[in-house]
Amino acid sequence: MNLRDEEILYKIDQEEAIAYGVNDAALSDDRAQAIEYYLGEPFGNEQEERSQVVSFDVQDTIESALPQLLKVFVAGDRVVQFIPRGPEDEASAEQETDYINYLVMERNPGFEIFYVWFKDALLSKNGYVKVWYEEEKSEEEESYTGLTEAQVQALASDNDIEILELTSYTDPAIDQMAVQDQAIAAGIDPMIALANIPMLSDVKIKITNTQGKVKIRNVAPENMMISVDTDSPDLQESRFVQHRESTTIAELRKQGFDVPDDVGFTDTDNFQEESNARDIYEEQYDRTQFDEVLVKDTYMMIDGERWRFVVVGNLVILKEKADHVPFACITPMLMPHRHIGRSYADLTMDIQLIKSTLIRGQLDNMYLSNNGRYAVDSSRVNIEDMLVSRPGGIVRIQGDPGSSIMPLSHPAFPPTSFTMVEYMDSMKEKRTGVTAYNQGLDANSLNKTATGVGMVMNAAQQRLELVARTFAETGVKQLFLLVHKLVRQNQMKSDVVRLRNRWVEVDPRGWKNRADLMVSVGLGTGSKDQQLAYLNTILSLQEKALGVGLTDGVRIYNALSRLTQNAGFKNPDEFWTNPAENPPQQQEPAPDPTEQAIQGQLAIEQMKIEADKEKIAAQAEIDRMKAEMQLQQEQLRSANDVAIEQEKVRAQMELERWKAELQAQVELQKEAMKLETQRAIKEMDTNAQIMSSERMAMAMNKPKTVIRDAEGKVIGVE
Repeated sequence: MNLRDEEILYKIDQEEAIAYGVNDAALSDDRAQAIEYYLGEPFGNEQEERSQVVSFDVQDTIESALPQLLKVFVAGDRVVQFIPRGPEDEASAEQETDYINYLVMERNPGFEIFYVWFKDALLSKNGYVKVWYEEEKSEEEESYTGLTEAQVQALASDNDIEILELTSYTDPAIDQMAVQDQAIAAGIDPMIALANIPMLSDVKIKITNTQGKVKIRNVAPENMMISVDTDSPDLQESRFVQHRESTTIAELRKQGFDVPDDVGFTDTDNFQEESNARDIYEEQYDRTQFDEVLVKDTYMMIDGERWRFVVVGNLVILKEKADHVPFACITPMLMPHRHIGRSYADLTMDIQLIKSTLIRGQLDNMYLSNNGRYAVDSSRVNIEDMLVSRPGGIVRIQGDPGSSIMPLSHPAFPPTSFTMVEYMDSMKEKRTGVTAYNQGLDANSLNKTATGVGMVMNAAQQRLELVARTFAETGVKQLFLLVHKLVRQNQMKSDVVRLRNRWVEVDPRGWKNRADLMVSVGLGTGSKDQQLAYLNTILSLQEKALGVGLTDGVRIYNALSRLTQNAGFKNPDEFWTNPAENPPQQQEPAPDPTEQAIQGQLAIEQMKIEADKEKIAAQAEIDRMKAEMQLQQEQLRSANDVAIEQEKVRAQMELERWKAELQAQVELQKEAMKLETQRAIKEMDTNAQIMSSERMAMAMNKPKTVIRDAEGKVIGVE
């Protein structure tokens, strides 16, 4: 391509003039109106002193559908799964699946990206995300003290390290005087010795870390311009795709672009009604005051080749070939042969307007019933009192009140208006698939048959599943293919990440250029309760089929994984072991029957020989044991005889010793008894003598008795 910048700008202007986007007034108006309906803004037909209530049907529908759609994609640990090309490719495809899912959902704010992406599509017809690979640089300063010369040289040789400050000094731990004395003693010049003392350094360095990263960002629909020839959400075959965004000149220069100060904002196509509709807090400002410029990142087909042009004002600051368009697009309802689809706002805006009108009429009629109109005689009634309507209020009149004040009758609001509101709700449910049943809001569900409710819920679920499948097969699949492509093309070194509770090394340099991708989301299987019933049935059938070879451990593991994810746990490997990661050892083929029979006969003969050998060895062992036992018995018998004789001698000696001791004790006892007897006899004799003396003394000292005769005369003493 040999086009000058003026020719490139001219071609871009031509494509912009006929593209979907800010130049398309009808599309911009539709999107802006959808945002206003979502925010509940007034319709513009409101009347003063009348009800101005707005029904939030657009918001309610989108916010009710969004959690059900998000759960389909973010509830498990895998949004998509890459399909292997052959048996040898299964392990690689498995690792690529885990790593790409990790990059989208963990390294990037995956949930937030999907949330905004889906809401853009449900509200503004189409949702867009941008995917690119960026080298991120981070700088940090560090200081070190006491480094040797070798350590300083190692720091200086590192390309990622810049030495900012360096202070060198001799090692303070070395005694310089001692070095001089040693040098003089050795006959060496002291100055030379001092010059050879090791030096230490204090260093301040700056470390620059460069790390590549796949980045994903939501793009506002009004910032995209798409060729009208694009007939599907897929932008890879689109003739013209442009992303517009305002940024600062300093940011562009940081990215390496040479941009002059006077380039200007140059936003000649100022039809961004959608952005203005979102401006509910006065968020618009003059961007030129902050040195902001409008950047047009443009992808365009020229002469059968795709080129990328980055345009600021009237300058083309980047011109390069491009092998892909870094955008993925989704829409809830495809329009055949068109890029722009239909949104949930398109399906419910008219219902919101009708319901708001009906509710306003009901409220106005209620206000009129509570504060009716009256015909009054102004000459006899105080008008100011009539204009104030409050409980217990007084109205001053002259004359008869009945002839001065007459209430004006007004027709009651027809009851059919309430039925009409319910009808509009049912119409909304049929259009969108968002019903009171799957939101748990229908208070009368218990009064309806389970079959009827189930049929309604299934029909509604199918509509939401169709939207989820549309998202999956268009933008979601394209997003993961783009991430896979960028990683394979740009990541020049391996990455160590934690996948499935294990640290693994991933090297994208050996990956294949894959185009086969399956979105592994739980679609088309009913509600979670239905999925649980189906999975339990499958597991019970697998248990029976395992015995006849109709299933295996890997398929049972797959069913258990789905069951675990259905229960709300993202990582099934926390509960089950994948047999594919520990495959069983390959069994050798069965031998030939004839050869097996010969080997069996040989084995039998060998067993007989071994049995005879064992029998002979056993008999020899028995004979040896008998001989040993006899020898032991003889030895034991001899030892026993000697022990008995020794015991007899010892017993006889003990007996003699005991007899001697006993005899000695008897003699001692005899002598003791003899002495005791003599002492007793002597003591008895002594006692007898004492007693005889005492008797004589007593007899002498005994009182006398006088003996008298019959006449009383003393005749004697006794």
